[in-house]
Amino acid sequence: MSVSHQRIPILVNDQSYIGHARRQAAAIAESLAFSETAAGNLGIIVTEAGRNIALHAGSGEIVLAPWTMDGYAGVDVVALDRGPGIADIERALEDGFSTAGTAGTGLGAMRRLAQEFQVYSIPRAGTVVFARVFARQITDMTAVRGISRVGVMNLPMQGEVHCGDAWKVIRAGGRSLYMVADGLGHGKDAALASGRACEVLEQNPGLLPEDLLGEMHRALRKTRGAAVSIATLDGQRTLHYAGAGNISGVLHAGRSHQNLVSMNGTVGHTVNRVREFLYTWEGEATLILSSDGLSSRWALEQYPGLLGKHPALIAAVLYRDHCRGRDDVTVLVVRI
Repeated sequence: MSVSHQRIPILVNDQSYIGHARRQAAAIAESLAFSETAAGNLGIIVTEAGRNIALHAGSGEIVLAPWTMDGYAGVDVVALDRGPGIADIERALEDGFSTAGTAGTGLGAMRRLAQEFQVYSIPRAGTVVFARVFARQITDMTAVRGISRVGVMNLPMQGEVHCGDAWKVIRAGGRSLYMVADGLGHGKDAALASGRACEVLEQNPGLLPEDLLGEMHRALRKTRGAAVSIATLDGQRTLHYAGAGNISGVLHAGRSHQNLVSMNGTVGHTVNRVREFLYTWEGEATLILSSDGLSSRWALEQYPGLLGKHPALIAAVLYRDHCRGRDDVTVLVVRI
């Protein structure tokens, strides 16, 4: 389900933002029916993430990213900064290790309380910490293997409450569907358009991307319209892809990548031609779909080792470094 994420700035001279982030996390946990234990763990993780930014980087941002997928719910906590970075991540995760004169339990505590946890850091270029908390305790992580292969950042433009972008992941009958939609403009009306695209995808999970775009084109006529890209996977190494408008699609496999082709137009208004493309690859691949709130001038080759990290961590690093800052932004990353 596409739920707008929340960003909270963290400043070394105003740690009230940490309390604000904790309260926002508690409200999200309540809305997703978190267990008492899970809600408590989420609060501790958010607090430790904020303290780490304030102590070690001076300033940064926490993003609270709620999601529902495959019948599960949870929140991804992402802490981003452009501070000095961490020279030795494994040592930093050890209890008792600190470079700031503290007890040295922050990152270690976060790792213990989260169901999924990773850190990406480059000395003198900053750090991104990712921690995923499920609404209920997961005793068998293989049951949520599919969710572990998905990560997303979905944030409204600064000053807006509603995010005009939306994303959707559906898995049914051995088939997977991935979509990013960007409603024209910003705010509530843009969100209504992208939300309508999500509804069409939910109602027609058996259609191919080309046919889905046709259904969306008809359904969005009374809205502002949207840029939409859809990818489907049927269990084989063949991706069906169709898009209209400026949603970027990239398929990374090994040391190579393919830029996915979208046609010009606005779904719901003017789409001159819809065409579906097929893409194949060898081995494991990573699909990245992003709205135009993310600059197109990025390359994963600039980030040593990032492609092998959790999809949520990849999405977070791209957001931190390439968000335009003047638009809604969505980055959906899927290991396929």
